[in-house]
Amino acid sequence: MLILLLRQILNPDTLVSIVGVLAAILTTSSFLPQMIKAYRTKSMHDVSRYLMSMFATGTVLWMVYGIYKSDLVIVGANAIATVFNVVLLFMKFSYGKPTKVA
Repeated sequence: MLILLLRQILNPDTLVSIVGVLAAILTTSSFLPQMIKAYRTKSMHDVSRYLMSMFATGTVLWMVYGIYKSDLVIVGANAIATVFNVVLLFMKFSYGKPTKVA
């Protein structure tokens, strides 16, 4: 039983799928520290809106590619990354405005 399980795990297709899922988890979750920092500090001055806009465009294009290839991991990871990026862009425009001093 263990040998069959190891053969399945060591199958090149399975290993490539595992690498893809791990890459998706790591790249998608990389937004979380910035989102938490922005929410806590209410500041996004150190984040470029141009970088975030380009990244959002890239994730949308990756989703289109994933749909074309019927790859749920690519579609799912980039959909989540796009949502996170849109939240960061919203924070950038909301928190990026200078506060008026009365």
